[in-house]
Amino acid sequence: MINNLILWRILTLIGMLGLMAIIIIWNGWLTPVQELNRGLEIAILEFPLLFFVRGIINGERDKHVAISLLSLLYFFIGVWMIFAPQEGLYGYAITLLSFCLYLGGFFYARILDKMEDQHRNV
Repeated sequence: MINNLILWRILTLIGMLGLMAIIIIWNGWLTPVQELNRGLEIAILEFPLLFFVRGIINGERDKHVAISLLSLLYFFIGVWMIFAPQEGLYGYAITLLSFCLYLGGFFYARILDKMEDQHRNV
């Protein structure tokens, strides 16, 4: 059970830090067409994730639940970007990383709840 908990926590960290990195790298350097100011777009996309960094690193259950809900927004953004003419690769990356973030956050909270129930019943 502990190994699964670590696995899901690592998947959450990979999803969150990967999303943060790909947003900065793509919008900062790799984007072929930029209709909005680069700094503004990075700030708009990064700002919601920054609220959860400390809680995810510390392993807080509530933050994992909240970030799994927030990851759905990034999933929809990723799907939208897949169909953008020159940002398909960016869309696939955001979709994959947000899916990792969702799975990691959801299953981390679920396993943590099961472990707490087992400790209460003992």
